[in-house]
Amino acid sequence: MNYLSFALREKRILSFGLSFTFMSSFGQTFLISLFVPYFLKDFSLSNATFGSLYSVATLISAGLLPYLGKWIDDLPLRRYSQMVITGLLVASITVAVSWHVALLFVGLVLLRLSGQGLSSHTAQTAMARYFVHERGKALSISSLGYPIGEGILPLAIAGLLGIFSWRVTWGVIVLVIALFFIPLVRYILSKSEYKEVEHTENDPKTTDSSWEVYRMLAKDYRIWLVTPVVLLPPFWATGLFLYQVSIAEQLGWSATLIASAFVAFAASRVVSSISIGPLIDYFSAKTLIPYYVLPFGGGLVFAYYHPGSWSAFAYMLFIGVTMGMGSNIKSALWAELYGTDIIGTVRSVFSSLMVLSTALCPFLMGWAIDMGMAMESILSIAIATIGIATLMAYAAFRFTIKEDTI
Repeated sequence: MNYLSFALREKRILSFGLSFTFMSSFGQTFLISLFVPYFLKDFSLSNATFGSLYSVATLISAGLLPYLGKWIDDLPLRRYSQMVITGLLVASITVAVSWHVALLFVGLVLLRLSGQGLSSHTAQTAMARYFVHERGKALSISSLGYPIGEGILPLAIAGLLGIFSWRVTWGVIVLVIALFFIPLVRYILSKSEYKEVEHTENDPKTTDSSWEVYRMLAKDYRIWLVTPVVLLPPFWATGLFLYQVSIAEQLGWSATLIASAFVAFAASRVVSSISIGPLIDYFSAKTLIPYYVLPFGGGLVFAYYHPGSWSAFAYMLFIGVTMGMGSNIKSALWAELYGTDIIGTVRSVFSSLMVLSTALCPFLMGWAIDMGMAMESILSIAIATIGIATLMAYAAFRFTIKEDTI
């Protein structure tokens, strides 16, 4: 009831965050992958060539994120959000009308940047800045846009592709963004109660330049200790999901079984995303951050031993738990550590690192598989890295808490 009353009371602002996390789907791999067969055919590309283009596009977007992401700390949210959604609109138009592979590449860069990168960044930064005492709940509700997009859009896109060409399908996406999301965002941010809270909670760090913020981060030992636990879940999830067929074959699962297990992933992601909000508000993100990756590690342990078909569902379920909690805990953590006035700059740095890591993992895992490395060996490496990352994050905030109590 507390969650429901909170959602009803703050419905306009929460719908802003949920809209942007949903819109990030248009730049996510799961949606773009539906168009890959058409790209390969119409542009005469091989899988390897397209994969290289896609990885380079992702790396370029990762390089631009720190520069563009920090603007949210300096510009009014209405202007910044309109810039992001306009970028997503331009990206979709570019893909829809691309007559040459070079133009398709530009469209992919813009999709990865404005979709996966800046749309998620805008939603999570706005929620972390606006809410203080109920930040965890706000981040949890806004994050529901991710699983909603994963659940609805693949079926919708597949249906459209069964009737129309891939270009017309992207034209439909353009219309949805232009006729629904842009007016919705303009309506939400026209409300005075949102304008009044922008750039409150002034902090001495507000006057720092971006380079001073970067230097501050580099000097903070806690960042070096917590970065692995922040980056490893999306890193490993990208590689494991991309090569899920190889995983299924080596672990004795069928491709149909591992596909069915995604239901457990989606369900656990929704439940954990909602459940973690009150825990963040009660315990703090600093307390929770070392432990949120443990379900992910547990899922890998199930996959490693794979005693039966049921372990595929356990594997996906526990990965979903960590992925559901992750973005909420991490966004709340940056606000707790550095205040809300520079959260856009701080979060953009880690968003860039996350995108970079998810671009590198397919290369590294693909190379390992081609070299004949057994999937059990890859899983054991993943389990070990998660264990080490957990200990590092625990050390970072255990010492911080001790210092604070002296």
